[in-house]
Amino acid sequence: MVNKENANYPLLEEWTIAEIIQVTEFYRLVEELYQKKVDRQFFLDKYQTYLKIVPAKATQKQLDHQFENETGCSIYRAVKFVMAQRQAKVHFNE
Repeated sequence: MVNKENANYPLLEEWTIAEIIQVTEFYRLVEELYQKKVDRQFFLDKYQTYLKIVPAKATQKQLDHQFENETGCSIYRAVKFVMAQRQAKVHFNE
């Protein structure tokens, strides 16, 4: 994984400041999932907010690709993993 202090999160020009903050919080949570346990429901709630900001699948794929290049973490794999889990706290270790 890339040191997140050096990572540039993918953002879109058309997003409001509030949307940028919400997406950035979700990105940080994805990285956190790779490093330690996170609350499953909190993650899924943040993901639902992310989907409202980024509803188009093509844009989601583009942002995931850029995010993975910057951080070494995949949004798609993280979400798929969390959705398959049932415990309250989850940690994604590939």
